[in-house]
Amino acid sequence: KDPYLVYAKIAAILHPPASLKTGIHPKASVADHAIVPASCEIAAGAVVDNSVVLGERVYVGPNCYLGIGTAVGEDTRLMANVTLYHGVQVGARCLIHSATVVGSDGFGNARNADGSWTKVPQMGSVQIGDDVELGSGCTIDRGAMGDTVIANGARLDNQVHVAHNVQIGDHSLIIGQVGLAGSAHLGKWVIVAGQVGINGHRTLGDGVQVGGGSRVFDDIPAGSEVFGVPAHDKKTAIR
Repeated sequence: KDPYLVYAKIAAILHPPASLKTGIHPKASVADHAIVPASCEIAAGAVVDNSVVLGERVYVGPNCYLGIGTAVGEDTRLMANVTLYHGVQVGARCLIHSATVVGSDGFGNARNADGSWTKVPQMGSVQIGDDVELGSGCTIDRGAMGDTVIANGARLDNQVHVAHNVQIGDHSLIIGQVGLAGSAHLGKWVIVAGQVGINGHRTLGDGVQVGGGSRVFDDIPAGSEVFGVPAHDKKTAIR
């Protein structure tokens, strides 16, 4: 009935992830106060800072950086050059691909009377649930006050930007080059196709599907399929 799903399950059995070479590489740097179980692998060039807590069987790839107070759940894999800023929380069985940055500052700037800018401190963090996959080159900003949240089972393709305080619901799918502006809220099972832009403080209900290249300027009710600039009912837009 669903050959693609069957193929995926068979392929996963025939091509499992590479086995861990447990231990800490001599060229890695692990702080004395980090918690790293013996079942983990820390590759060459990785830096694991103070108060980091890793679950069992975590893989930290070459040249990764895990900032102070980060936590990573069991069986999660961080591929080469992943950066987790201080205080970031990553769940179990996640996969984060190379060059992705989680917890960088959100873009907050207040204008002074002379036209110059004062940086707004970004005091929140990032919470990533279980079974999440982040593609290569994604940027997930920390919250301005509360946290940016990517919920269980979400999938982000390469080069997705998630701004501060965005909420992405369970099992949502975000395809490449999507930009989510600050405080956008996506429900569960949302699908956003490539090169979509979503305005800040917009809410997309559960099950919403947004066609490629669309621009979302308004809230979208649950179950809607939208397309276009501005995004509106897909059938109407195509007609």
